[in-house]
Amino acid sequence: MALEQEAIIQLKQDFYKRISSLQANAMPQCKPTLSFLTDEELKELEQIWIELTMWKNSQRH
Repeated sequence: MALEQEAIIQLKQDFYKRISSLQANAMPQCKPTLSFLTDEELKELEQIWIELTMWKNSQRH
């Protein structure tokens, strides 16, 4: 269970790193859409991304 929790924490960190990277690399004329999301929507996206990543990893084994 501890390994799964550690994996989830790492996936959360990866999620926010990816979002930050996408926002930083967006074209200057594009406005960041992340600021339009509520905290609840962002948490929901985070959770879905974690579930998808964990599912993908389980399919490789």
